[in-house]
Order: sequence, then C-alpha cells, then structure tokens
Amino acid sequence: MKSVTTKNYDIKLGVSLYSYQDNYYFHKHDLEGCIAAAAGSGAQGIEVFAEMMMPEWPYISDRFVDLWNGWMRRYGVEPVCFDHFSDRGMWKNKQLTDEQMVERGKLYIRTAAKLGCPIVRVLHNEHIGPGVSPYRLTDVKIVEQLLPLCAELDIMLALELHAPTTLEDPAHHQYLEMAERLGLPYVGLMADFSMYEYCASTADVGLAIRQGATPEILEFYRNSQREAYFRGEPFIYEEIADQIEKLNPNDVDRRFIAMQNRMVGQGPESYETLKQYASSLVYCHAKFYDLDEDGQVDNIDYPKVIQALKDGGYKGYLSSEFEGNRRMNDAGWVDEIEYVRRHQKLMRECLEK
Repeated sequence: MKSVTTKNYDIKLGVSLYSYQDNYYFHKHDLEGCIAAAAGSGAQGIEVFAEMMMPEWPYISDRFVDLWNGWMRRYGVEPVCFDHFSDRGMWKNKQLTDEQMVERGKLYIRTAAKLGCPIVRVLHNEHIGPGVSPYRLTDVKIVEQLLPLCAELDIMLALELHAPTTLEDPAHHQYLEMAERLGLPYVGLMADFSMYEYCASTADVGLAIRQGATPEILEFYRNSQREAYFRGEPFIYEEIADQIEKLNPNDVDRRFIAMQNRMVGQGPESYETLKQYASSLVYCHAKFYDLDEDGQVDNIDYPKVIQALKDGGYKGYLSSEFEGNRRMNDAGWVDEIEYVRRHQKLMRECLEK
C-alpha cells in the first residue's frame, strides 16, 4: 500500500498508534491492523507504544523484529518514534529508583534502535508543568546518563512539551544545556499541539455534561473562549466569572472550568514563538479531540499552527494524536480510524497551501 505524500518535502505526516487505543484494546484491530489503518489514512510514519501494543514487551525477539520490518515494507511506512513512559510507578507498592529508571531508559533506547525508530519520546518531570505529576518522572540527571547510549546508537530523545507549559519554559531548557555541556546533542524539544488550544473541545464539554455539568454554563464558557480568540484577544476568565456564578455552577462545572483555565489559560501559545523554535524541534504531536462539520479541529487553529511550522523551517514529522476516543466512547463507539483519516486530510491540506 503506497502512502499519500505531500508537496511539502520538509514536513511528513505520521500517526501515533495511541490514536487507535480502543480499537486495539477491544480487539477490533491487532498491531498490524493499526499500522495498516495508519497507512490507509495517508500517513508515512508510525509512532508506536510498546506497552500497549507489543505482546512481547519488554523483551523484543528477532522474530518480532522481522515481522515489524515486514509490516513497514508491506504498508509503505517507516518507524518514526518509540514512546518511553515514565515507569517509576509501574508497581503498585513501590516506585523505581533512579538507577532502575536509567536501566529502563536504556531498554527503550535499545529497543527503538532494534525497530529502526530514530526518536524516543520521553515523558519527563516538566512535560505538563513542574510539580503536577503525583510521582517523579524521568528527570535531567537520568537523561544525562542516557545520552552516551543515544550517541552510540544514534537515537534522539524527544522531550514532550505539553500544555500548560510552553516552548520558552526554562524548565525544559536545562536538558538542552546539559546536552550542550556534554557535547552530546541527542536530546531535543517536541511540541505537543495542546499548547495551541484556544478553547475547550466539544469532546471535553460533552463528557463533562454527561458527568453532571450544566450545559448552559459550559457552552457559555466555551463560546466566551472562542469569541476572545477570534477577536484576537486573550481570554480573561475574571471578565465572565460573575456571569458564571449567576448561573449557579455545581462542583462538576467548577472542576471543568478550573482544569480548562489551567490547561488553556488565556489562549494558544504564540504562533510567532513557534515559528522561531520550529527549525530546532525534533518532533511534533498533532493532538486533536474532535473535528467539526468542516473537517477542522474544533479547538486548535491548525492552519495557523502548521503555517508557523512551515515558515519556521520545521523538518520533521507531525503525528496525529487522537485523544477524543476516551472522551466520547462513553456515549457510543468512536470511529478512531475515520477520525485519523480526516485529520490526516486536514494536515495535508494545510501543508499544501
């Protein structure tokens, strides 16, 4: 099966198999089926989650590598990224030590090299903001001990930058400074499109309403976010807080608004900053939760995000990361394969403009 290529040779399109998590979990598709679905969407690259979809993990046999390489050739795609979750909390009754985390990290790097993935995505302490995670993730001292192996195997560690953090957040830059000090440039920044959300997604709103939130309040809140964005102004919650209170919000409403205020804040991160950083990014998660009737992502301005990446000289993959599934499946089965296909179509259109 041949993949659809874009006219922009610097940016390629991939799919994170995380997008098909429910198809895999409910045995609608096996790993090969998920790869085939990604190729059928027009994607050129595959991001794989070993814990989720590789039955042999953490020990990958030569037989599986042969199967994997055969799938890559059969479906005309290439491995792009191997995901490294922080496994510090993998046991219920204890957390891994730093030494164990280093060895675990080396396992991910060696497996990525074995499967032909040039990038390992790393969840690190600062990826969603310092002090947010209930337990410590991979940190700069651990990453420092992984870089010699990365250099030996030519593997890049991609640090995921996720809302509410930003590209300019100094918490991430300590990793780059460490790599520069060691002369081992094998760690880089990875942009997650959550940084460019300008309002709550309809997927989140729908889920909150089914959990007991007040439709009138959430729709007013989301419309206020959207109106501010399309006026070209930051969203200031304090300007509508009194109106929200007059609607008598319940606890579910308050939790939803507090989470959205933390994650989306006043609106998307600066597109100009993205343009400035684009050429130094090593990977991108093209996150989305829902698509509107026009095929646009309903809370991220994809034309502007992708234009900033193009203008800034980004040369890497944009991998679809669909997270609407677990937000909408309680209301009925979500067709992950169709969502990703439509998302790939949207990104191709943005690239070809």
